[in-house]
Amino acid sequence: MLYKYKIRKFGGSKWLILALLSQGEKSGAEIMKEIEKLSFGFWRPSPGTIYPTLYKLIKEGYIVRLENGKYALNEKGKEEIKGFEPITAESFTVDHVLDLLEGYVYYLKDIDKKEIEKRKDKIKEIAKSLEALAE
Repeated sequence: MLYKYKIRKFGGSKWLILALLSQGEKSGAEIMKEIEKLSFGFWRPSPGTIYPTLYKLIKEGYIVRLENGKYALNEKGKEEIKGFEPITAESFTVDHVLDLLEGYVYYLKDIDKKEIEKRKDKIKEIAKSLEALAE
């Protein structure tokens, strides 16, 4: 279960990690797998994203690294996560998925055109599937 903050815009690896650790202790690898699962495979953060964030959270006093190598919230981390409401994979609505798709389209527009050209057939296949949904 992830959490969405009621007031501030939800986002950033810091909040994802705190939300995941609110469910119990996890290793960095487990955190990466959970984020991949929650994003339906769209994003698996790299160790270069997760581990620097974990160490920053330790330094800022939100989490601790346990003797078993896993990470856990401490009291400051638990306090920081208060006021979040649960969000699960089942909470994703059609509108949410469409917003994600739209965001990915903008991302693809920013990519080098040569990279897009290599994948033109796949893009056309996806576009056809989306077009069929709109009929």
